Amino acid sequence: MNSIVLDSSAVLAMVQQESGGERIEALLDAVEEGADLRIAISAVNWCEVLTRTQRDHLGMTPEKLSAVFAGVDLVFFGQKDAELAATYARVNQALSLGDRACLALAKARNASVWTADRLWTQCKLDVAVELIRS
Repeated sequence: MNSIVLDSSAVLAMVQQESGGERIEALLDAVEEGADLRIAISAVNWCEVLTRTQRDHLGMTPEKLSAVFAGVDLVFFGQKDAELAATYARVNQALSLGDRACLALAKARNASVWTADRLWTQCKLDVAVELIRS
């Protein structure tokens, strides 16, 4: 089974109908159609998505977002996750808490991570990074 972790930037690209967002839509459609995929998002990244959609009045309530992303596992961020996420601060100080939470989840699940954040491709990371935009 393929395992993918979504960064908040990838989710927001879909919600805001930005370039690359169509790849996330296709991924969600594939899961709905029964594809052998396991998709997850960290609770930290989900909070970023909810914050942005509410702050910027993007027309998506938490309930609507939850319905759209029903096939995605929302993963608790606990002590071990925090410890692993903290190690990524040594990789690049520009990585935010959300970035590091996403990377830690991908590492813990041996998953690739999908993001719109180009900075990640400049870092020496121990997880596979898929940019949603070319």
